Amino acid sequence: MSKMKDVIVIGAGAIGSSIAYHLGRRGISARVVDRESIAVRASGKAWAVFTYAPLWVGGEQCITTPDEAAEGAPVDIGKTVPGVSVADWIYLHSASYNRMPEFSIELTERGGVDPEYCEAPSTHLMTAEELEEIGGAKAVMEPIRAAGGVEADWIDGDALREVYPSLNPVWVGGIIYPNGQVEPYRFSLSMAQAAEKLGAEFVQGEVVEFAAQGDRITGVRLASGTELQADAVVLATGPWIGKLSAKLGCPIACRPVFSECLRVIMPGPFPLHGLGAGDIWIVPKKNGEVILATYGVKDFVDRPDFDASLSEETKLAALEGAVEALPVLEEATIVEHRGDLLAMAPTPPYQKPVMGRFPEWRNAYVASRFGGDGICMSPATGELMAELIESAQVPLRARHLFECLAPSGAR
Repeated sequence: MSKMKDVIVIGAGAIGSSIAYHLGRRGISARVVDRESIAVRASGKAWAVFTYAPLWVGGEQCITTPDEAAEGAPVDIGKTVPGVSVADWIYLHSASYNRMPEFSIELTERGGVDPEYCEAPSTHLMTAEELEEIGGAKAVMEPIRAAGGVEADWIDGDALREVYPSLNPVWVGGIIYPNGQVEPYRFSLSMAQAAEKLGAEFVQGEVVEFAAQGDRITGVRLASGTELQADAVVLATGPWIGKLSAKLGCPIACRPVFSECLRVIMPGPFPLHGLGAGDIWIVPKKNGEVILATYGVKDFVDRPDFDASLSEETKLAALEGAVEALPVLEEATIVEHRGDLLAMAPTPPYQKPVMGRFPEWRNAYVASRFGGDGICMSPATGELMAELIESAQVPLRARHLFECLAPSGAR
């Protein structure tokens, strides 16, 4: 059993809060330091959908050329490279997805905040031309079945129109699969409050320096001059990972991008069934709201200057695209146009996280660069990182995962 008592977690988003909570379950107090507040950035504004994991593996068919893989290429999140697959870290998706029903109850009981978890189907729509090009519904489903997607299926247009009568006739069917979802801010807050009940402390401040003795980090210094001591430090800073990791002698390459979406409400009941129509996603939520967003190259815009300004053009594209796919959305009222910075890998696969121990330090760790998937990977990430920190040993069930995502290979 570790004698560790205190850990500083830098970053109070979904990943940092999950790590703090899971450390608390192991009897280790965490002090979570953030420049702003709990989930005030992307973790409080996400779609917060726990994707059915086999779709990630079964859908990997988009391979880059060497030129496309160069830094500065468009952020097409479907891109991968030969020899690298999301299957190497699919555990973060699948374990989080499978744990969420009980995890949400656990968080509600411990933290007092209901994350509003529910299960809902989603359908990735296809046109007749797309279906014919692939070779029919059977060919569409083959790679997903091979990846273990037994709960995914093909749904034809007639069945879809029983759910959404106004669906544009261009869509002739699609892949229907289960998803889990939460309300993003409530989910992050529920983890943070549950962590506090287990001894965690959340502190506002900006970490500017690390204190060290030999190969161990002994604490951090804040911009205010305050010094905090700790047995270990974890960087969970999303797109701001580059600057702090460089101070530890292991700069992690990161591509800051911006993603945004709309929250709308309908005047009456709306089916709890998500739709992906080309570059448009329509995501109904348990609380009655609906998320509208573009998804793909259009949705991930490079922001190397860390500018978090919203785009009126993207807002209109999401609204017009959603109405074209599902005309009943003309009746929607916009509640909020929101978005924030995400951390992507600099080259494909762009949504490859980085997590583990910094090789130069015995007690410095990182869990960052999750792209738009921080919430849907956070339960498993928090659990694995807490186990790694407490035992100083990589969990055997995730040995390959940690090797693949190690900070030493993320420069």
